[in-house]
Amino acid sequence: MKNENKEKKSLLKNFYPEYTFEKVENIPDELIHKEGIKLILMDMDNTLIDSKGKYSKELRRWIKNIKAKGVKFYIISNSFSESTVKRISKELGVQYLYKASKPSTKAFKKICDKFPDANKCEILMVGDQLFTDIWGANRFGIRTILVKRLNKKEIIISKIKRPFERIILNHYYKKEENIEKCRV
Repeated sequence: MKNENKEKKSLLKNFYPEYTFEKVENIPDELIHKEGIKLILMDMDNTLIDSKGKYSKELRRWIKNIKAKGVKFYIISNSFSESTVKRISKELGVQYLYKASKPSTKAFKKICDKFPDANKCEILMVGDQLFTDIWGANRFGIRTILVKRLNKKEIIISKIKRPFERIILNHYYKKEENIEKCRV
């Protein structure tokens, strides 16, 4: 029984983010600088934009500020609608990849191959879902930040996964070493 609990806890770590924040624009630029981040991969739906395809002025300013410090950005979205991803990437001045099939690591590799100067420890994934964004990035071996979803309206598959995410996050938040990393 003791070994089963140990295995369960180590399995859950695959889904743990390195940090959590309320929203993308709350991620301090000091953290990005301190961690030596050169490339930030961002989920789009419910991370950058709400269900109406809107994002905040603060997000735009945050991206502009971080880009001014030499950090590159890339939207990595599971969306099948290239037009939406393309529009958001153009407005924010970042590159994009849609139909990413996260948590598969193929899309992460494809993007990272375009940035050979960035080692995996210098790449950060920011997203709102454990089972796609965080797990995929953890499997690929890059840094992770989980943000709260922007609104409750989601596609059905995301709604189905949310209760399971809460179970994992409850374990994550209980671990003493994660307390300082939680900004949510």
